[in-house]
Amino acid sequence: MPRNLLLLALVWTLFAAGCGAETQAAPSELPLGVWTKLHEQRAGEGVTFRRQPHGGSCFDTRRGLLVLFGSDTHGKDWTNSPLCFDPLTRTWTREYPDDAFETYRVTEAGVPVCGPNGAHPWASHTFGAVVYDSQRGEMAVACFDTHLEPGRFTSVFKDLWPQIKLQPTWFFSSETKAWSMLPKGVSFFPHCACWDSDRNAVLGYRADGFYELAGEPRAWKKVAPAVPPLTGWHTNAAYDAKQKAMLVFGHHQNSNDIVAFFPAKAEARLMPTPGARPPKDQHNPMEFHPGIGKTVVLIDKTIKKDGAEKDTTETWLYDLGADAWTLVESATLPFACGMNYNLEYAPNLGALLLVTSNPATTVWALKLAE
Repeated sequence: MPRNLLLLALVWTLFAAGCGAETQAAPSELPLGVWTKLHEQRAGEGVTFRRQPHGGSCFDTRRGLLVLFGSDTHGKDWTNSPLCFDPLTRTWTREYPDDAFETYRVTEAGVPVCGPNGAHPWASHTFGAVVYDSQRGEMAVACFDTHLEPGRFTSVFKDLWPQIKLQPTWFFSSETKAWSMLPKGVSFFPHCACWDSDRNAVLGYRADGFYELAGEPRAWKKVAPAVPPLTGWHTNAAYDAKQKAMLVFGHHQNSNDIVAFFPAKAEARLMPTPGARPPKDQHNPMEFHPGIGKTVVLIDKTIKKDGAEKDTTETWLYDLGADAWTLVESATLPFACGMNYNLEYAPNLGALLLVTSNPATTVWALKLAE
């Protein structure tokens, strides 16, 4: 590493630990072990939007893009276009204008659709159920938003809701930039899914167990029962390609347990994890880092500083092979992420990408020593 970059990394290690980085380093010059700001949206830019905490994300490896998809909905927000960030050019793009509520309808088969040609999914909470299928080159979205049920948060769907018979899984193609769907889907609201890169399958977790989307033609099937205590919601997941397992973390009542699901054996187990653990939490940013062979989980933590309480986000690494956690002390952000499913690994950058709201939509990058 050039001397000036070593000095930069050392400065950040000494002075940014516990308070987060605020630099605007070029992608090729990312310092090690600290979160570095790549882009912050400002008024007047071509594409601006408010990050949706209920929305999920994936990384489109064919186009080299971070993709956000999902809406806070509740009958008030109609964000249903994929939003794409290029980490090399640091620019956001929108695939199409968000569809107006007036285009929302239900097909004769009972499938909710929208858009001028009825070819788009409804605006919806997606949580951790947005997955990139690298084999097919498409984003899979497996979440049906039950918060839209009339009387819960809104009544705007009172006429459409009774017509719904199916909860489709939607797919957005990297090549054609068009949606397709599997009408008989399985919803992972408000849970999670991930991509099994060894078996080329989408794995999903919800309160009643583990599911798999695979085969030709593709179909969902339940492959294992749930493992207590992860029967609550606000979980997230990552696929550990080193240990070949789906890892599930979080609970709406807060937890720091890890459940590992080994799809080749259809076996799930609660990890004992006898050593140090992060604080208990829920709806966490979570992603496997192939370079270090560990899963990164971001944990909100309130600390006392200068006699006052301050919200932070800690960066923890989980090693499934050792069943052990470690804290990256230099990679603590000076704010809480809150509900956030927007952490992905970018192979073209060799770093993790995180999208936050603090208060503007901001993209951060974290490079870890391999």
